[in-house]
Amino acid sequence: MFALIKKKLPLLNKNTKQSSSKADFIKQFIEDKNHKWISEDRLIKRAFTILLESLNEEEHIKFFTSHPTYFIPCQAHLSCAIGRTQNHHLVLVFPEMITMLRSASALHAVAVLAHELGHIFYQHTEKKIETLTAQVEADDFAFTLGFGEELQDILLDHDHSIDCRVRIAKLTSKLISQQNS
Repeated sequence: MFALIKKKLPLLNKNTKQSSSKADFIKQFIEDKNHKWISEDRLIKRAFTILLESLNEEEHIKFFTSHPTYFIPCQAHLSCAIGRTQNHHLVLVFPEMITMLRSASALHAVAVLAHELGHIFYQHTEKKIETLTAQVEADDFAFTLGFGEELQDILLDHDHSIDCRVRIAKLTSKLISQQNS
């Protein structure tokens, strides 16, 4: 487990060069009044910092700056992205996910949140798109951010549906291709 977290730690190194716009985006995100629950818990804040630092500035930060997205704690299972409501998007974060964010499995939780950001980034609620296609695209977003293995682990715990098995197969294929290159 330590090796898994260690591979993501350079993202948090204070000596890492980071453009001011990305740093400003992260600071504003964490300090937003809607995210007080994030900033008040150092473990959750650390997990979200890992997620936000993995975003590509030119594409992702630019998108999420113009499409405000809020993570709201509530009751249910893991998390859920909700499409545009007025001028912003919501990701509902459920108790199980909050527990994971505080745990040694924080990167697994970050992978799920990256997946939810993928739904927003690809604007799935605004498109007529098949559910499985939307799930695979959101998985690809998490993979692109570097959380493919962690997302695969989560999916393996929930592989009871054919759709989930398809997603696992696609992620596994990407991971194998990545390892071979």
